[in-house]
Amino acid sequence: MTLSSSSKNKILAAAAGLAVNLLLFFTKLYVGLSVNSVAIYTDALNSLADGAICFTAVIGFYFISSKASERYPFGTGKAEDLLSLVISAVIVVTGGAFAFISLERLMYPVPVWFSSVYAVIIAVTAVVKLFLALFFGAVSKKNKSQSIKGFAADSILDFFITLCTLISFTLSEKISFSLDGIAGMVISIVLIIQGIKMTVSACKKISGKRDDALCENAKALLEKNENIVVADIQCHIYGDVKIFTADISANCKTPEEIAVISQRLNEKLNREFYSKLYINWGDKHEE
Repeated sequence: MTLSSSSKNKILAAAAGLAVNLLLFFTKLYVGLSVNSVAIYTDALNSLADGAICFTAVIGFYFISSKASERYPFGTGKAEDLLSLVISAVIVVTGGAFAFISLERLMYPVPVWFSSVYAVIIAVTAVVKLFLALFFGAVSKKNKSQSIKGFAADSILDFFITLCTLISFTLSEKISFSLDGIAGMVISIVLIIQGIKMTVSACKKISGKRDDALCENAKALLEKNENIVVADIQCHIYGDVKIFTADISANCKTPEEIAVISQRLNEKLNREFYSKLYINWGDKHEE
């Protein structure tokens, strides 16, 4: 299979995320077990879950990159929405598991052994996660991938989670109650909320919810500097590929004039949205 430049970039980004998150997992796991901190241990499991998501994304992006065929006339881009749904489900389940562990620590608190060396290590992992978020953000902007954009948002959230973990770990030697368990609960709740939001968003896309903003932008672009009227426009999204269908009226009526306008409108949308336009003309001519 010949992969496009965009597909290669997304696969490489997911692979990089997998490698970094696995490294963070083993580092945080070692620190968490060494100092007996459930918050750090939970944060380590979060990195492991992120690594699993990136691994799934590598496979998913490879499958999504399949070109259009007779069976899949617009490609397999819809699989990216299914991938987003899987990712969000993993986040919700992971958050629930973390909540159970943290609640147990709240009910049965145990001492946490503070170490400045380990605190520095956790601080470094937070900085690494921040740089990973910036990396994902750059890749998503260049390749217009919602999944990679989700990775960027998740990495920023993980940065603040790790920062919260670091604060609770640093204060653990000065505060008597189970701050470690409270921090674990906060992390869990944030993960569950994020996962639910991602699940709802993915379900809306899979069910075919109309993107009003995208349709309006496309309509304005088509009508700009053109002597046409767009009565209605719909968009069907298949990953990076967008298929627009529009009902258009124009003063010209000859097939030659319609062919010229159709090509020009297609070029407009393709440059802006990487898309294909199918037109239903008022006089029954179609492109």
